[in-house]
Amino acid sequence: MGVTKQYLRYAPSAVFGVIGSHKSNVVFLEIHGNKGKFCAVGACENVIIWDMRKGEKHLELKGEKHEVTVIAKSPSQRHVAVGYHDGTVRIFDILTGECTVKFSGHKSAVSALNYDKTGVRLASGAKDTDIIVWDIVNESGLYRLKGHKGMVTQVRFFNNRNLLISSSKDTFVKFWDLDTQHCFKTLVGHRTEVWDLVLFHDEHRLITGSADSELRVWKMLYLDEESEGPNPAKKAKQTENEEEEEEE
Repeated sequence: MGVTKQYLRYAPSAVFGVIGSHKSNVVFLEIHGNKGKFCAVGACENVIIWDMRKGEKHLELKGEKHEVTVIAKSPSQRHVAVGYHDGTVRIFDILTGECTVKFSGHKSAVSALNYDKTGVRLASGAKDTDIIVWDIVNESGLYRLKGHKGMVTQVRFFNNRNLLISSSKDTFVKFWDLDTQHCFKTLVGHRTEVWDLVLFHDEHRLITGSADSELRVWKMLYLDEESEGPNPAKKAKQTENEEEEEEE
C-alpha cells in the first residue's frame, strides 16, 4: 500500500502595497476642518483614508472578506457609508475608525449609495436591481423600491421634496415618491445605460450621462409650482418685452 502524499495548505495572509481598488470610487473628506486634504478609497476589503498633502495613510477602515464597491460620505462629514460586493452596507465613524451600523438587504454587490441632506436616511442600489432606503438612526430598512431591470448606477435624494431619483443600466431614469414608495415618472430618452446623474439649478435641471458619450440636460417642472400660477415679476418682464416688440 502506497504512502499517502500530503500537500501543504495555502491560506491568504496580509495584503500590502495597495493604494486603491479599481472597483470603488474616490471620495474627498473634510476632517478637522481640512478641505481637500483627505480622500477615502476602497482597497480590497478595506477603506483607506489618505492624507493627500503628506502622501501618507491617515486611517484604515477594516472590512471583512468582501471587496469594497462604493463609498459615500455623510453631510456632517463625520461618517462614511461603504457598500460591499456581498450586498452589505457598513457605516464607519471616520474619527474613531469603528463600524457603527451594518445593513444587510441586497443579494448582490452594492453599486450606488447616497445620503439625504439631513444624514438620517441612506439610499442604496445594487446589481440585484433593487433600491433600499435605510433609517440610520433606528438602524433598519424603511422600504424597498422595485422597478429597474438592470443594475442601479446612481441614487439621489431631492433636498426640498420627499422624492428620490435613480438611474440604471436598463437605460431608464426613474422618479420615486417616497410617501407612497412608487415610481411616478420614467425618462426613456436614453439609448444606452445611464451611468450618473446630477441635480442643479434649485432641482429644476437634471443632467444625465450615458454610455453614448452624450450629456442630456432635462428641465423639470413641479405640479405644486404650476398650481400657484406664473411669477408676477416674470409675467411683467414678459409683458414689457412684448410691448417693445410691438413698438419696433
